[in-house]
Amino acid sequence: MFSNKIEFIHYDSYKEPVAAAPRPSKYFIPKEFKKLENFLQGDLEKITVKKCIPFLDAYTFGYIIPFDQDYIIKPGKTKEDFEVIPAERLGKGFDSHSNAQLPPEWKGMVGHRAGKFRNQWIIKTAPGYSCLFVHPLNHLLEDRFKILAGVVDTDTYLSIINFPFTLTTKTEQFLLKKGDPMVQVIPFKREAWKMWKGFKNLKGKNIMIENNLWSHWYDKYKNLFWRKKSFK
Repeated sequence: MFSNKIEFIHYDSYKEPVAAAPRPSKYFIPKEFKKLENFLQGDLEKITVKKCIPFLDAYTFGYIIPFDQDYIIKPGKTKEDFEVIPAERLGKGFDSHSNAQLPPEWKGMVGHRAGKFRNQWIIKTAPGYSCLFVHPLNHLLEDRFKILAGVVDTDTYLSIINFPFTLTTKTEQFLLKKGDPMVQVIPFKREAWKMWKGFKNLKGKNIMIENNLWSHWYDKYKNLFWRKKSFK
């Protein structure tokens, strides 16, 4: 059943047993989402976002690499600077990029100097497959930093991939805990695509879809159109 395989290989055999291991994203769904009721005050006419399958699919898509240790984030000497202090002071958990490496238009952003979390896992995918690395999707309460997205051809690049980020708030110092979600990993097959745009008369098909949709109160997308995605 599982023809595609993704491997997370730790580069340090001594640290691997105590490392916060990558896991399928479904194990990192935020607590506030889990405890949310399906319906507002028990009213079956008023559903919450917990019944939105596309929203849930984003939560459970791919894998999560958690933070390998605690990090304290402190404001720097200027509003555009910051300091990152890893718990493992002698480790290589953090690096940074100069302001000069970023577009000058970004200078007004909080945390204009980009930080970089050093990842301890080498990621290997099957031939023809790459990985998209993004800030954990729909983890809306963690808005103090933002992982910058990137795509790596993980079938050929068998080395450490680090994750640059910027601060997104002028908050005081805060703690990022070991085991909390750091980055979401979404493997995908590299394929050539060609875009088409224009008008097509889909009236008959649209009417059929709409009739199916509006004849159900909820779970209509899930029951009629959704297809299961599996990340083990």
